[in-house]
Amino acid sequence: MTAARLRPAQGLAPETPYAPHLLHAADRNWPETNCYVDLWIELLHGRGLVPEAMLGFTLRQDFEGDQFTFFKPPAADLERLYGIEVLELAVYDTLEAQALIQVQQGRPVLVEVDAIHLPDTSGTTYGREHGKTTIGILALDPETRELDYLHNAGRFRLSGDNYHGIFGPAVLPPYAEFVKAVASPMSPADLPGAALDLLRRHRTRAPAHNPVLAFRDALARTAPALVQRPLGVFHAYAFNTTRQLGANFEMLASHLAWLEAAAAGPFAPAWDAAARLAVEAKAFQFQLARAFHRRSADGLAPRLDRLAATYADVFAALDRALDR
Repeated sequence: MTAARLRPAQGLAPETPYAPHLLHAADRNWPETNCYVDLWIELLHGRGLVPEAMLGFTLRQDFEGDQFTFFKPPAADLERLYGIEVLELAVYDTLEAQALIQVQQGRPVLVEVDAIHLPDTSGTTYGREHGKTTIGILALDPETRELDYLHNAGRFRLSGDNYHGIFGPAVLPPYAEFVKAVASPMSPADLPGAALDLLRRHRTRAPAHNPVLAFRDALARTAPALVQRPLGVFHAYAFNTTRQLGANFEMLASHLAWLEAAAAGPFAPAWDAAARLAVEAKAFQFQLARAFHRRSADGLAPRLDRLAATYADVFAALDRALDR
């Protein structure tokens, strides 16, 4: 890539081997969560910041009737903790031209793209299946048609036809944002206290009911017909239910472990319960897959009772730690 064009928006030079954050370690139960949270973990990691501090918002996850909340870090939390503002990019010219302007100012561009053009999804969607996902553009070169980007748990490059697929003509302009530093990030000494304050605030906005029970009841109604559908439906359904639930609570466990290590509170029991819920959600996802293979939902929904009890354990332990 030409040096004049390629000014990375953050972190390492594109030629440097990339090491994902430990929140994306391969030995985690859910090494990837959803594209937006994964992207923010790596955006913060690339700036030398602590992504564990932002994860208190996971307390607010609910069952929305057909899915668990697609959990995302609130913009206000990102600004308070890290001095970062997230602004919508009004795409009135071409995405390529405007992304270039932003990354040349050191501002990553977050954009929804078609995963069929992303080489890092080889074996799943790349070249095979259309799917919406969000990437973080760190650098691009219109002359050589190369792109340096963050997606899921890593940093990657694409070029040629894939570059054209990302920036080619579209019926409607994609939704895009850019990341702008507006203040200094909070100091390491002050970060745990601020994160704890946000955790307390998010606790007051957590669901008043047990969302795992709501999921159980919805699944009991829909499962007999659901498991008769093609296996591809399982993947989409599991991503938006069991994966979002399990990954959300594994992130909460990491947040509470980080606060415990920072002596911000006695969070070990809540951390342990959240980690157990992440494991149980993964086990239930396997049971859901078997139900699809057998074309039978017999006994499936009641297996969520254990997860619902663990969810209650998380909040009981957390409330003790917060003196609620």
